[in-house]
Amino acid sequence: MGHYDHGMHAGNAADVWKHFLLLEAADCLLDPDGSLVYAESHVGHPQYALRGPGDWEGGMGKLWPALPSLRNFCYFGILADLNLSGPVLEPLLYPGSARLIYELAKRKRANLQADLWDNDPGVASSWEGFIQAAKPSGSFPPAKIVFHQGDGFLGVLSRLRISPPGLLFIDPPYIDPEDVRLAEKLLQGAKDRGWIVLWWYMMDMKTAPEGLRTFELQFAEAGLECGRWEGAVVAFAGAESERFDNLIGHLRRQIETFLRIIKR
Repeated sequence: MGHYDHGMHAGNAADVWKHFLLLEAADCLLDPDGSLVYAESHVGHPQYALRGPGDWEGGMGKLWPALPSLRNFCYFGILADLNLSGPVLEPLLYPGSARLIYELAKRKRANLQADLWDNDPGVASSWEGFIQAAKPSGSFPPAKIVFHQGDGFLGVLSRLRISPPGLLFIDPPYIDPEDVRLAEKLLQGAKDRGWIVLWWYMMDMKTAPEGLRTFELQFAEAGLECGRWEGAVVAFAGAESERFDNLIGHLRRQIETFLRIIKR
């Protein structure tokens, strides 16, 4: 397997779409005084410093001027709060997916149990530092974040056997031809155990297995750019239930509002 450096792509148009929907899903599933079980197969660093030029300019860079109109969405609100000095100063701090989940739980004063996987020793070191710095103070509920250095596909499958169901984000780098097959296997295993699963991919790379609820974003239609890629897809899986139907309905409403704002 080759090496994937997400820092080169952090904040790009695909990141915007998947992180926007990830945070909307977590926000919908997380009660204000409740808890969230979260797992992520390929996590990357807690945060990135976005400096131009970079892929982020076609994603978050395009949307930054609209941030005042987007702050009511939890994803954009967190980005704004972490960059209080404003967009004119670089670098822009861009949190990774698990850091976004942590910030959401912190906002909601909720308990978070997060298990994260990545093979990269540098990623492991950065999470070790973040976990130490994020130790709770005062009345904020403790966030239990456990980083596992290793294969996320196998690691999450093992975790499914002992963890209560929660929200799983499958985010492989797609640099190995086996990634798609392993992602599908993990998705089905998690769904069978009662998890709600979010899985993303570039729309011109593959199609989702049958039975998933998919949300597509054509980058050009949203005023975004991402190199040769036309768009991204975020797919959700979960046992059919009122809770899952409510989640899908919430996502559709939020997407409609988001697109209406950015297309003005």
